[in-house]
Amino acid sequence: MGLFSSLMLQGCIETKTSSPAKVSSIQSDTLVTLKEGDQNSPKCKISIDFMYLEPGSENDSVSGSINSILQRMAFGANYSSMQPSEAVSKVIRKYAADYQKELVKYYEADIHNGMKPDELPAWYNYEYEISSYLKMNNDSIWNYSVTAFQYTGGAHPNTIIKWSNILASSGKELTKDMVFKKSKEKEITALIMKHLIKEVNTRLETDTITSVDGLRENGALLDVDLYIPDNFMLEEGHVSFLYNRYDIAPYAMGEFIIEVPYAEIETMMRLKD
Repeated sequence: MGLFSSLMLQGCIETKTSSPAKVSSIQSDTLVTLKEGDQNSPKCKISIDFMYLEPGSENDSVSGSINSILQRMAFGANYSSMQPSEAVSKVIRKYAADYQKELVKYYEADIHNGMKPDELPAWYNYEYEISSYLKMNNDSIWNYSVTAFQYTGGAHPNTIIKWSNILASSGKELTKDMVFKKSKEKEITALIMKHLIKEVNTRLETDTITSVDGLRENGALLDVDLYIPDNFMLEEGHVSFLYNRYDIAPYAMGEFIIEVPYAEIETMMRLKD
């Protein structure tokens, strides 16, 4: 269908390059000892797989703008203006330095008090993992997803996923207010609710859940009303809406990805006149 070609947002200016930008990635696996020089000390594993754009030419300013968005999403605003390789290197150094600064004094105290390295609690071993994917959709929109996993000694690890849709022609990031009609918020939420109920029924292998009351009886939407999330993806054939762990349900229920076909939602989206 022609949805992407008809999506029109004010302020978008097409910028052409002599050759297309190329998707590339930086992959790194680093193992940091808690105490430098002490290989028996606990360790922090840092894994990064960061996808970004290599500019198609010297005049390709759009790719740099897109990379700034990707780096902000993956690493934080402080890294958005750096070159991709520099951002990755600095993130790794920061994780390592923070790990050592936070825990080394406790490790030294435990060793001083007679605890052997193999007797140390497992929470001393931290883990960080950042992975991403970047793909072109319908020759007009870059779909970007970044997943940040971390275990830092708590009761369980935590995972946060972020999504973005970026116009390939201008490097402009599409927000939900730019894509979905504000006047249709209730209708869009109702559509998401319908598909959320279907998803929960599928997960629980039942067909008895038919309303928000049924969702609440099973642990979802206990403390929050359903809403249109900032994390959405304009994909082929449908819009996907992402709710991370804790957004609408407890940790144990995991994240929810709700797919709504364009045939159901396109009249509620801002399209070209």
